[in-house]
Amino acid sequence: MKKENVVIIGMGFLATYVMPCYERLLGDEISSRLVGIKGSERGLKERQAQCNFPIQVGKVRETLEEKKPGLIILAVKPNQIGDMTEGTLAPYYQMLREKGEALPDLYSFAPNPPVSYYTDVLGDDVNAANLLPNMISYVAGYNLSQAGVSFISFDPRREWPAENKKRAEEFLQPTGTVVEVDGDKANSFLAMQVACHLMFELNYIAQDVAKENGKEITLAQSASAYRALLRKRFNEPCVDVLPCSLDGIDDENMREYMEMALDAWYDGVFRFSKKIGIPEKAADRLICGTMETYHMEAQLEPKEILLENTKNHATPGGYLEMALITIQDGRYQYLEEQMRKWVRGEKDASVRKEIEQIAFDVAQAVSDRGETTSGIKR
Repeated sequence: MKKENVVIIGMGFLATYVMPCYERLLGDEISSRLVGIKGSERGLKERQAQCNFPIQVGKVRETLEEKKPGLIILAVKPNQIGDMTEGTLAPYYQMLREKGEALPDLYSFAPNPPVSYYTDVLGDDVNAANLLPNMISYVAGYNLSQAGVSFISFDPRREWPAENKKRAEEFLQPTGTVVEVDGDKANSFLAMQVACHLMFELNYIAQDVAKENGKEITLAQSASAYRALLRKRFNEPCVDVLPCSLDGIDDENMREYMEMALDAWYDGVFRFSKKIGIPEKAADRLICGTMETYHMEAQLEPKEILLENTKNHATPGGYLEMALITIQDGRYQYLEEQMRKWVRGEKDASVRKEIEQIAFDVAQAVSDRGETTSGIKR
């Protein structure tokens, strides 16, 4: 497919993070074919320093008319999607129709509203898709991206031209293993991914309980052990980028609890996926791959960095914030207390079901929050 101009509307963290996708798409023509648009002057110099293509403030409609892009990437804040789509993009697409000009593809970097919204607002002749990249790439020099999952959603009412669809399906490949999800499931699929972010918390608990029992284990050791226990479920070649083993956990009771908790968390998120109708293969790959990558990150980074990263990503009103609110509502304390008991040999078989329910509750709460982020009622 020939290279076309690309306009990014909303040049924030996410749009900058997927830089490898633009580079793969445009190659050495990136600086001449791509332009990013910010909503304000704030942070403009810093953002420009990060990007090898021009960044400007405002003038969205004027830029679209000047650049005539073959691809528009919509990456504004969720609460700005409605105004941008209905107030700027819809009139622009209509103008192109009236002039008999080609309509650009649209990639939205948000799971809500679903892709059907763009079809309804912009027209059923527009190639629109929701694209969500995996947010873990290079950590401490290790490329962890392919263990994680990026996903894409199309509107089943629209049959894309083969070349355009192939471009969309391949766009996110630099960020992770790409899975296709039904358009109305993107929000819930992301909620499952966010629920697995709490692998960090399982590592914190293991470290703290070991310390209470006079043993020092590092996050690297607990995360490595969790990954070794995950091998029975997930053992694709991408896991080999970083070795793992059970060597750091010599307490058999603790190992047993860790394996049980890992299995129960998987079961809870998987049960949520069945409730909302996610295909089993896609659900399994997402859960396993996401659990793997967060344990990989915990294996490589100190706790201070993990906490700082979590704080930065848990934006007010967002998905991760809801996951943390839900786990801290007595559930973290429950997980911690049960590990204490397990290590003492007090093993209650009902705990597995309780942890499964915690994971399910987190995924459900995050999904419910996600339905409100754009403010667009469907």
